[in-house]
Amino acid sequence: MPSFSIPPKEGKGAALKKFRAIEGLRGWLAWTVVLAHLAYCSGFSSGALGSHVRSLGPPAVLVFLIVSGFVITHVVIEKAEPYPVYIIQRFARLFPLFAATCFFGFFTNDLLAISLAAPGFSDSEFARVVDGVAASNHKYFWSHVLAHLTMLHGAISNAALPYSEYAFNMPAWSISLEWQFYLVAPLIICIIRNELLIPLLAIAVAICEFWFRSFVGTAQPGALPLAVSYFVVGIVSRFTYPYAEGHNWLVPAVALAIVLFPLRNELRPFLIWLIVFFGLPRKCHERPGLAGNIYSCALMSPVAQYFGSRSYSIFLCHYPVISAIVWLLFSYSGTAPGMLLLSCLSIPATIIVSELTYRYIELPGIKMGKRAAAWMQPQITSGVASQ
Repeated sequence: MPSFSIPPKEGKGAALKKFRAIEGLRGWLAWTVVLAHLAYCSGFSSGALGSHVRSLGPPAVLVFLIVSGFVITHVVIEKAEPYPVYIIQRFARLFPLFAATCFFGFFTNDLLAISLAAPGFSDSEFARVVDGVAASNHKYFWSHVLAHLTMLHGAISNAALPYSEYAFNMPAWSISLEWQFYLVAPLIICIIRNELLIPLLAIAVAICEFWFRSFVGTAQPGALPLAVSYFVVGIVSRFTYPYAEGHNWLVPAVALAIVLFPLRNELRPFLIWLIVFFGLPRKCHERPGLAGNIYSCALMSPVAQYFGSRSYSIFLCHYPVISAIVWLLFSYSGTAPGMLLLSCLSIPATIIVSELTYRYIELPGIKMGKRAAAWMQPQITSGVASQ
């Protein structure tokens, strides 16, 4: 059986190194997406503040993609598992919670569509999208089910299946993107480890992204060709990490990010990652200084670590929770709730629901994946040895 497993340079058999700052970053990113969706679902769009809050979601998701590229590369080069073992664990990590939130999202999206259709809701465009998703959920139900069972729904064109990427649970389009990356990540990592093939990979990625943007457009956010460059930045970051590990470049990275941050919105996900990446080495925390102390407090505090560990649950659960609360408040008052009231109710509810799903869906799924991998490993090993 072919395998994309890679012999690790850092020493096989060593415990997998954890990057606590990345765990904390995930928590911040998840709550940033929650904040953006609270603004959308409450119609908070007035003034510069409203537009800025609503625009926070996409950059946060893009940073998530860079983080995934880094973390998956770390897993692949450190653990060096056969491809079937690797992919079954990735599937078990994503699918159980994804499936559960899609099930509840099917019903709560209907409730949200009813609530936002009320007169007086300020964002008619978002209400139209929510109503279109709800209609597509029902009209093409079994097609959406099949697409979501494969977790490839984000790659399906809207012309073929309307609102495919947003069906059932709107934020789950990025989970499809993650899954598409997981499927090909070991192959990309193998290519990058061969220096002769790196230019060819770079050219292929550039051509693929250019072609997709030119002929398909950016209206299909869950398709891998539109996001592969972000994953590649994460992959390359992991390969260059050993060169940064012995240095403290956090302050220069912060200074550079501050200078470049106002220039272009497209740069901001990379600048956020620049700061986090150059703060990862242990040397940054031995004698931290002001920048190091802020970095540690923001990303490595117990609160940041807690929410980081539950970030996947927060990310997938918050939208159905918000949708249900919008409907409850609408049923009581006849109007969609404001941003402040919706936040005060939705944030605690999301924390409670995400804690439950983390304990009773996420963790059992991870354990199930590990058991399946432990069973498969000797089967694959014995099969390869007999060939």
